[in-house]
Amino acid sequence: MKLNFNYSKKTFLKIFLLMQGIIFFLNVNVNAQLVQKTASMRVGRFWIGITDNGDRGNFSFTSGFFPNDYDVLGIRGQYAQANTGTGFLIATLMFNNPYETDPKKKIDTVAVWGLTNQYMPTGKVVSPLTNYIRYKYPQQVIYNPTKTETVTLQDFGTYDPSKFKDGTYDQIVEVTNEYIYGITLKRKILGWSQNFNDNYVIFDLEFTNNSNQTYDSLFIQMNTNLNNGEFSNGRNPGPQGNEIGFEPQKAWQHYHGARASDTLMTFYNGKVKGKMRVFYEYGADDPTRPGDNMGAPLLSQNGRLVGAGMHFYTILHASKSAYTNPQDDKDDFLQPRITYTGNGSQLPYTSTGDPYGDKNFWAMRGGLYQFSKMSGNTFSNTYHSINNDELGKTEWFNYPGGSQAENFMFSSFGPYKLAPGQKVRIVYASGWAGLDPKTAHDVGKKWLKGTLQNPPNMPNSNTGWLPSNFAFPNDATEMDKRKDRWVSSGIDSVMLTAYRAKWNFERGYKIPQAPPPPSMITIAAYGDGTEISWVGTEAENFPNFAGYRIMRRVSNQDTTYYETIYDSDKNDKAATHKFIDKTVLALGQYYYYIQSKAKIDENDLNADPTTRGKIIYSGRVFVPNIYWVNPPRLSQDDLSKIRIAPNPYNINDPLLRTYGYTDQRAINFYNLPATCDIKIFTENGDLIKTIKHDSKVRAGSETWDMITDSQQVISSGVYIAVIQKPTGESTYLKFIVVR
Repeated sequence: MKLNFNYSKKTFLKIFLLMQGIIFFLNVNVNAQLVQKTASMRVGRFWIGITDNGDRGNFSFTSGFFPNDYDVLGIRGQYAQANTGTGFLIATLMFNNPYETDPKKKIDTVAVWGLTNQYMPTGKVVSPLTNYIRYKYPQQVIYNPTKTETVTLQDFGTYDPSKFKDGTYDQIVEVTNEYIYGITLKRKILGWSQNFNDNYVIFDLEFTNNSNQTYDSLFIQMNTNLNNGEFSNGRNPGPQGNEIGFEPQKAWQHYHGARASDTLMTFYNGKVKGKMRVFYEYGADDPTRPGDNMGAPLLSQNGRLVGAGMHFYTILHASKSAYTNPQDDKDDFLQPRITYTGNGSQLPYTSTGDPYGDKNFWAMRGGLYQFSKMSGNTFSNTYHSINNDELGKTEWFNYPGGSQAENFMFSSFGPYKLAPGQKVRIVYASGWAGLDPKTAHDVGKKWLKGTLQNPPNMPNSNTGWLPSNFAFPNDATEMDKRKDRWVSSGIDSVMLTAYRAKWNFERGYKIPQAPPPPSMITIAAYGDGTEISWVGTEAENFPNFAGYRIMRRVSNQDTTYYETIYDSDKNDKAATHKFIDKTVLALGQYYYYIQSKAKIDENDLNADPTTRGKIIYSGRVFVPNIYWVNPPRLSQDDLSKIRIAPNPYNINDPLLRTYGYTDQRAINFYNLPATCDIKIFTENGDLIKTIKHDSKVRAGSETWDMITDSQQVISSGVYIAVIQKPTGESTYLKFIVVR
């Protein structure tokens, strides 16, 4: 395969004589890290870290608020992937390097450089990084019988609503960098919190030639993968014993949009059609391990799938040619003209026959195509390599350039001719879709039990949403294949998300805006229920306000999910709201979050057709669930109903850990009066502890850590508890401690 660069033989001869073959890439270096400024984008379910100099980062999202039921994916950015807005390489021919002082090296025959290189080891930031958010975290206080906790997380951006007049996004990060070529890259990164568009981030890139050189045959390349992502779901509990769990480096990778037939694909149950460019990847089976582990089922946790999500990026716009006036900028659906998957170190490159002698430039302009052409009727003048899920092989890495260690998804745009003052614009969305955690849990449980049925509306009765020649694992049973077909249904979610991102871009980022979260929330545990109070003045003044929703879950385990316990309408307006959850069980571990609601108008032309007339909610991440409440038992006055548990107390009882007694030391008194004295005596009548129970939260329970008034831990034996009310009425109970 050759691309026409319009150079004469004489010019090529000069190129060969000048060639030194030194190519510089985006590398980690100490100097870059010392000056690097960063931003964290996390208004939805796809969290990323952004570096100001365009170099790789080292972000982590697991500390503090990381809601597993919300199915968050955090990208650490250690590979400078495009899904963090970094890692864009520019390649061009005959570059006159203004930074090079050696005349013999002044002209590079072919140059492939990122934003950081040997001449700019820390990069060059032209306009400093800014990071603005539309909404703040609300004031949030959690009251338990024994302590009060205030949520004090730092906002993940600068709060400034005035920065959001041009769109409905809830976070915007901007920075401008300069390449060694004199080409600037203006990065605008946008995130939404409303629930139909909270699983992707849009990257709006503008490349401008500010030099006095005209760059002919210029290519722009981006790459990404899911490696080093942090997943909220699948961590609590994590894999047990010798289970491995989800391994994102073992992935099927697929580019949709290279063939004419791709543009006819229907999705979302056939309601909308897609003409899109989408690169997506999903977990593959490990052929070196027995059984079919596609979807990463955990046998120790009833078979739940922890690898049923899919990472993707979709091209929303790519300039057909360079432009000066933005009105002349037209999208070229054939861009990127070159796509491939693989590992750069595994490319089957030889310099024989390559006039430039550079592997990376060879790959960027479509060199891999000659070894691995995509099957089917691809568009002319494009060079797309094979999709590994269409190999007809069970080994996902068994293709030219593939590696069992890790593979990337590459897109190359160009060639462009970029004269001084001209621009090229590339816009894409990157995100996270697939089966939601609850569905993945249910599918895995039924798969393990052998009761799983196929998903409905499969486009292919054998392979589901997978390619028609997809090769299931050699030892896959029919039940395994049903599981895999369910995993493949996530492709439908990917396409729907890509469609919504495209709609968003084409409407100038003016899709329906998420309503504001409550400004103040208090959650208090009382004996007669959990009292939840909130203030939402801003939300109630929001257009199409539709009320509030309160969600609740028990424990922070992955396999428990939020359920709605309060759902109001547009008339729910007040200076302060209060709701008492009376359906709680005493001493349970409860988490709550509150969302304001708005209704999308059925005739809102800025809303995509699949969302019109539906309810949208304030962003889930604006109510961090760091602390829980333990509702106490309700107090009562009948002393005959008082109970002690556990009784007997046995330090070796495994149930103690099951019920959360991680310190292995707790005696509970239940059904107490609101006010009473509890005196603990040894069997010999020695008073060792006095507890003043005087509950302000209408609690009828008290917990003793088995430490005496003289700060000694009690030993094994029989003990007597005397409970006395202020009226003088009393009772006593015996309990046994075995240590």
